[in-house]
Amino acid sequence: MKSFRCLSAMVFFFHMILIWGMLRYEVFAEMCILYSHYHWDHSGDPSTFPPSTALVVGPGFKDAFVPAYPTKPGCAIHESDYAGRELREIEFDGDLTIGGFKAFDYFGDGSFYLLDSPGHAIGHMCGLARTTSNPPTFIFLGGDCAHHGGEFRPSPTLPLPSVISPSPLPRLHPTVCPGSLFIPIHRLYEPSARATATDVPTSQPFFETSATGAHDVEQCQDSVRKMSAFDGRDDVLVIIAHDAHMLDVVTFFPHGTANAWKAEGWKEKGAWKFLGDFEEAVKEREEVGRG
Repeated sequence: MKSFRCLSAMVFFFHMILIWGMLRYEVFAEMCILYSHYHWDHSGDPSTFPPSTALVVGPGFKDAFVPAYPTKPGCAIHESDYAGRELREIEFDGDLTIGGFKAFDYFGDGSFYLLDSPGHAIGHMCGLARTTSNPPTFIFLGGDCAHHGGEFRPSPTLPLPSVISPSPLPRLHPTVCPGSLFIPIHRLYEPSARATATDVPTSQPFFETSATGAHDVEQCQDSVRKMSAFDGRDDVLVIIAHDAHMLDVVTFFPHGTANAWKAEGWKEKGAWKFLGDFEEAVKEREEVGRG
């Protein structure tokens, strides 16, 4: 009962935050729920929203989840998620593509695109939101296309810098950090290779997408490669759902908007913070080198 009260309070305050934010920023557009995908940590509980709120899902969702639990025992979602509301499946059957992704102009004005990004889960979609018009900037909402920055960084379009600032290893290198520290721990490192931007360890991701975390690993890897090309652009900020390193970089709604991400340096502050996860490995290599 205590847990139920806590959950009910969270849902209530979530709605209050949405309403307060919409009034503060004078946002009066049609409200809908956009699923990046159906997994529980991304879907929440749509039944807590009014029936007028449509649920928007990606390709294949209806075939897989209509009907759902309890009509279909063992189904990953509950029929109450979409009961009594419009269930709108994006078909991506037009000619529009952006960066290799099939795209859907959701509002019809170029302000927000849904991108067909299969692989991680049935119906997985990413979002591309325009944050400024002149000059144009965008935020790429990657969902679970990847789960760690090392799955798509570095890349040929965003190679590992020779000097990284701010330092992702503040305890070992408080101000700036040499990018060369991370080359010996790269999965493709060969001791004979020179540390230049044309070498594999400085232009290929630290990790490959695991088959255990994907509905279709080949499709997932293809979606990650396409997302990586966006990541190499100065006018696009790529954010994935599970990148906890961005929590102290971004401004949270309703305390501000993301429109000024470029002016505020979010990309420079956050792009290489994931390298901090390799602190122990780097420290061990440095100690071996000194020994």
